Amino acid sequence: MAENVNHPKYYNSHPNGIECIDIIRHYVCDIANAIKYLWRAGLKNEMGMKDAEKEIEDLNKALWYICDYKKHLIPKMEKLTQTTTIEVRVKQTTGYHIQEITEGLDKLIATSLQCLLRNGLIWNSKELCHELWFDDIDKATNAILQRISDIKNNIND
Repeated sequence: MAENVNHPKYYNSHPNGIECIDIIRHYVCDIANAIKYLWRAGLKNEMGMKDAEKEIEDLNKALWYICDYKKHLIPKMEKLTQTTTIEVRVKQTTGYHIQEITEGLDKLIATSLQCLLRNGLIWNSKELCHELWFDDIDKATNAILQRISDIKNNIND
């Protein structure tokens, strides 16, 4: 039982052995939750739900957090002035390269995670924003919507 609470299989099934908590603890709440739902999409079973239904539910939850992030946090951000690249900052903060975190995952899920990993880091002083973040959030959203569409199409085939 403790493993289902402390280290659930669906958060530890990453192809590289990375546990979800090791990544999301470094991100603002909305992005962390979106990453969490993307991470487990297609891996968590729920009694009374078909696997595809549960995956779509998790993807919709990720979308909800992305929309909340866009609505409440992005407008408050300042332009990034530091010289450290976002990719380097992700590695310094989480201990993993973006490529390591997204390697071996479904292409659309990996695309969404890459965008979110670049977007929601907790910075030491203020939340900072680079000009591509707005595009990244839209790209993540579109990739999730495409994944939902693909799942629904597979159900109907």
